[in-house]
Amino acid sequence: MIQLTERARGYLRRHLEGGTRYLRVTVVPGGCSGMTYHAAVVGELGDDEEVVYEDGGIRISSDAFSKYFLHGLEIDYSDDLIKPGLTLTNRLATQACGCGASFAV
Repeated sequence: MIQLTERARGYLRRHLEGGTRYLRVTVVPGGCSGMTYHAAVVGELGDDEEVVYEDGGIRISSDAFSKYFLHGLEIDYSDDLIKPGLTLTNRLATQACGCGASFAV
């Protein structure tokens, strides 16, 4: 369902260490293509969230609506000076905007 690159694994291990944090991935309507991913490191699960990925101390959570858009998701990390941070890309997207901020499936 979700694939992490080695760079993303390293980044997430550093930021989720101790087993008390999650990477929350949600999908919201918006952008040129219809849907946009949002990701944030959080300390607890929300009322409507569940763990959708767990491996080597990395836990990813999502809500009931968003988890259906996680199939085909690849998470990468870049320390590039222009656009550093996590990059969320869905390999199964049927459409994406030119800047890569939104997608459709």
